[in-house]
Amino acid sequence: METLYLNLNIPNSFRVAPFYKDQRMVEHVSVPEQISFNTPFLYDLMYHHDPHLLERWPWQKSENYFHNYWVEQKESLRERFHLREQKKARKPMILSVSAFIDQLYWTTGAPVDSLEHETVIQKMQTIPSVPLNIEERLRFLLLHPDRYQSFIQLDELEQEFTKKRSAYLRRRANGY
Repeated sequence: METLYLNLNIPNSFRVAPFYKDQRMVEHVSVPEQISFNTPFLYDLMYHHDPHLLERWPWQKSENYFHNYWVEQKESLRERFHLREQKKARKPMILSVSAFIDQLYWTTGAPVDSLEHETVIQKMQTIPSVPLNIEERLRFLLLHPDRYQSFIQLDELEQEFTKKRSAYLRRRANGY
């Protein structure tokens, strides 16, 4: 299969720090064959660009993509923080936070439609498997992605979300 490259306009509702505050376009981004989080909110931006671009979107599937991604990223991030390389940890942490937000939205069967604070908070309140105190915890991650405490917080959020999501899916499968 030939690699597809896109130039994606970033909607105003996605121009939020620390992701795309001063950026209007993601240029020459490749569409990966497998789920990738190398570009924040890539699939959501692609969907806003052209809803028919992919046959099946990640939110139309039941996988916990963030869990798999976090398992791959966690140790290298831990090592960066252990070596006090906060600047080197910043970008991978921002990608990890964006992947976590994606997974929260995708659990509801929908793409991220906005990164504006109020919209995200409203959406979080409708997600059945959302971790406790998500608003405060997510705000801290977004303001301080290069701090070790953010790494710890994201790891705890991942564990809590994975457990709650599994319980929610079991209840739903059993008709509760």
